[in-house]
Amino acid sequence: MADNNDLQQEGAFAQRDLQIHNIGSYTLDLNANNHTSLEVNDNEGDYMNFIHGIVHEISTREGRQFIYNSMHTEVINIVSQIVNGNIDFSEVDAIADRLLRVEVEAQEKILKLGKQLHEGLLIISHITDRDIEKIIICKAETLSYIESKTFTQQDGFPLKKKIFKSVQITFDKDKNIGDIYVNDINPSISKYWSESFLELTKKYEDEENTKKAFTVIESKILNAIRKESNIDFWNLRNTTIHYFRSNEEFVMEDYIERCLNGYDPEKEGLNMVQYIDKARELPAKFAFDPQFSLVKNAITAKIKRTITLHESIDLVLKGEINPGTIESARNDRQEKGIFIKTSTGFNEFGG
Repeated sequence: MADNNDLQQEGAFAQRDLQIHNIGSYTLDLNANNHTSLEVNDNEGDYMNFIHGIVHEISTREGRQFIYNSMHTEVINIVSQIVNGNIDFSEVDAIADRLLRVEVEAQEKILKLGKQLHEGLLIISHITDRDIEKIIICKAETLSYIESKTFTQQDGFPLKKKIFKSVQITFDKDKNIGDIYVNDINPSISKYWSESFLELTKKYEDEENTKKAFTVIESKILNAIRKESNIDFWNLRNTTIHYFRSNEEFVMEDYIERCLNGYDPEKEGLNMVQYIDKARELPAKFAFDPQFSLVKNAITAKIKRTITLHESIDLVLKGEINPGTIESARNDRQEKGIFIKTSTGFNEFGG
């Protein structure tokens, strides 16, 4: 366990003004029902860079917001007392004990389903990130591999690290708990991590998140696009409705990648980058989570029902239209029109 204020390598995190005060790391053996504290000297540079990189990565995330149920729950009580200087950082051993108990119990339950918890490295750190004091707890990946010279199985830590689960607990100037952010590699945050281990409750329920996320995306992103291009507004609004109704989980980065980043605007010069950047800021600005389970019946928005194509032709949409069914097009004379994918209509018009 590293325990000093000079642990950070000079200049390593200067861009974030991040100081690492203390770090504890543990391997948890569920089969043997024990954990081992990894004692590493500061001069073991590769390992410390690995640990620092994980802490730095988590400190840049936000995640789903949770609230604590009581200051007397075990993890919350320990981290609060550490930040307030009432107990030594070594007391985080009790947090490793707790996670081991919870994971052994969770493993017993899912073994019946033929599943297994990820083996991992538990990392607990006390940091100050841009003047905000934090405790970060995370479970990172460990690997078993065959050593190339001895051809024996070894355990180690991958340079391209994978973080399974994490919690970031922030403290205000008076050292009271502020925001709590939980992340999980699984689409749905594992209950054993957030509820059994951390004893936390979701700050926003899924239905509230669903309504807020759609409303804010529509008002702040889509309506802004509408001022520049009506056709791009409708394309993206329909795609957004489809995303909310066809997926089990909302993940802001996934929504951006699938609906905004890959979109080819109809209007030449429409700058999608500015809207992508703006979308990333929405959860923090408008109080909803960047990841949650979607409640599909919470979305009452309808696809535009009637679109005038010609003075004597209206296109009537009765429900959700899958992307690619209707597309704008130009013929070989560069005349503008629309293409509707339909075998029925093709036959009706003499195809």
